[in-house]
Amino acid sequence: MSRGDRPIPTWLRPFWENKKRETARRITAAVAKLASEGRPVTFSSIREAVRILYGTPLSTNTIKRNELASEIYRRHRRAPKMRIGRSPSLVSLYKESDPEERAALHVKVARLRREPKDSLIARLIRMESQVSQQAQVENKLRKEMMQISLRLLVFEESKPA
Repeated sequence: MSRGDRPIPTWLRPFWENKKRETARRITAAVAKLASEGRPVTFSSIREAVRILYGTPLSTNTIKRNELASEIYRRHRRAPKMRIGRSPSLVSLYKESDPEERAALHVKVARLRREPKDSLIARLIRMESQVSQQAQVENKLRKEMMQISLRLLVFEESKPA
């Protein structure tokens, strides 16, 4: 048995084991109190309940490092949220991208994930507006090209042969 890199001295082992059992007992009581109140079992709620019941502080690391206390926590906590996989649109974006550019695309996605959602929304709205303006310019140019082509066609037909 060791604590960090140092082994626990033999003469301290009984004291240490009692301390671990006492911590586990306090956590069991705190979990029972939380359950009776209908409150979720979290590290912070356990720490608060132990402080209220026993008047002593308890760190999250104490709970995590004590095998029995940690097991009590895991048995009574809310089930961890399942991580949602990548969105189908992101997966298809990766599949459609050039394999040589895929690593850069992953980096860009990771960078964008760190930006606030409101910032991304504003950028998306601005880009949609720019795309709409660009489409209007393209349509205007097409119309002008058709008019020029029509004038050239009329001019070619009006020329004497």
